[in-house]
Amino acid sequence: MSELVYEHGVTKLISLLLLIFTASLLVILTAVPSSIFQREVENEVKSLSKLINVTQWIEVTDKVNVNYSEKYIETGMQSAVEETLLPSGNYKIKKIIENFKGDFVLNRVVNNLHILAYQLTYRISILSFWFLLLIPYFIAVIYDGYTQRRIRLYEPKQVSIKGSRVWTRSIVYIIVLAFSYLVIPNFLGVTFAAWFPLLMLMLVGYACKKTIENYMKVA
Repeated sequence: MSELVYEHGVTKLISLLLLIFTASLLVILTAVPSSIFQREVENEVKSLSKLINVTQWIEVTDKVNVNYSEKYIETGMQSAVEETLLPSGNYKIKKIIENFKGDFVLNRVVNNLHILAYQLTYRISILSFWFLLLIPYFIAVIYDGYTQRRIRLYEPKQVSIKGSRVWTRSIVYIIVLAFSYLVIPNFLGVTFAAWFPLLMLMLVGYACKKTIENYMKVA
């Protein structure tokens, strides 16, 4: 783990995540029509019904709606976004945008921020849903990795340093992948949207297993 921090650095990782978020936000707010963005999010939510039964799907979507209402609407974030970007007064930033592109750009930005907040709420909720279902899988693969490492401790050859580095670095890549999933819109199809969080979590479990299994015997 010390190698992980040394090579990639917390600051570098945070900077990369901020860059991904900023780039995604700029594209969403300025280049994606609200109708298209909303349709993509709706299709993504509907696609989940192909993997789970109706009862589970209703429970998940109801939870998303409750969380969105409690965390975004009732806390005042929604109204704060609208008051900030659609001020009633003669604010300088509003006048600049109106003169450059017209008032509709501000409306698109506000609408897309609302949709983005819902997308983020949904994706966090679905990751939590799959994670709870996959707890037995995580326990099994982590225990298997620990068992394999114990066996290798008694082997004459050392655990591959190269293999250890590959799987340790994979933790950073998975963090970046997970963060990207949360903030980047889905333009890769409904089927991909439905399977991606499940496959990503399974990959997390496998990477944890291999990291433990290939952890170097030499400190």
